[in-house]
Amino acid sequence: ARALVRDNPYAARACDTFVANVVGTGITVKAGSAQDAWTRWVNQCDADGLLDFYGIQSLVMRCMFESGECLIRFRERRPEDGLIVPLQLQVLEPDYLDDRKTGALKGGGWIIGGVEYDAIGRRVAYHLYTQHPGDSANRGASLESRRIPADQVLHIFERKRPGQTRGVTRMAPILLK
Repeated sequence: ARALVRDNPYAARACDTFVANVVGTGITVKAGSAQDAWTRWVNQCDADGLLDFYGIQSLVMRCMFESGECLIRFRERRPEDGLIVPLQLQVLEPDYLDDRKTGALKGGGWIIGGVEYDAIGRRVAYHLYTQHPGDSANRGASLESRRIPADQVLHIFERKRPGQTRGVTRMAPILLK
């Protein structure tokens, strides 16, 4: 799906249209006293330092269209970092999920494709690679993943069936054609 969006003008346009229709002008805050803080945080919120909050929203929807899901990791920052809010957002492709982690856990929990559940089926953690598994810098180096508590990760995907763990690209129905 990513290759199709990158290489095919019709797929690229479909992705652009999807993003524009879903995001529109983006999520904003219209609150008197919080307006100044929001305006400053909007420009500081990207952990990569490349986008503002509105750009992040578009990037997340683009990832959703192509991959069917997107991860946002909350990155807490130190007060000395000088941010208006000591929190930044790190947008990650779903490739960061360690899908090798699957199986039963002690105490009745389980992991499916890097998503960890407790004994009653609540998502409790995500097992994320420390760097993108496709990065050329990883060649020859072993991939390591870390357990990140679920309250530090937003896993964004459209749930279409009960028990669904991962998302499905919007391109799935047309890929074979």
